[in-house]
Amino acid sequence: MWQALLFLFLGLAGSAGPAHFGMRVLSHRQQLDRGLAFVPGTEDGGLLYSWWLMRFGQAQVQDSALRQFGNIAGIMGWLTLIGVVGTAVCVAAKAGLANG
Repeated sequence: MWQALLFLFLGLAGSAGPAHFGMRVLSHRQQLDRGLAFVPGTEDGGLLYSWWLMRFGQAQVQDSALRQFGNIAGIMGWLTLIGVVGTAVCVAAKAGLANG
């Protein structure tokens, strides 16, 4: 059972992760091209920008393309996070079962 869950979470993170990063790049590029203001700390398009997208901060921006790219990036970011945490839990549980 642990193997099935592990592959499920790895698959989730492995497919949602690239989608999140790709849409994050599109969102950042859209924001740069349109000259829209960045929230302080998100100008570089790094982790804080991902977190801003995952909290759907782009919903207040009056740019439909940025909202669309950002919404997809946010949803995929949460799915990636679930996949990574689920993978870690499965590995830790399997290691705990093997040792105990």
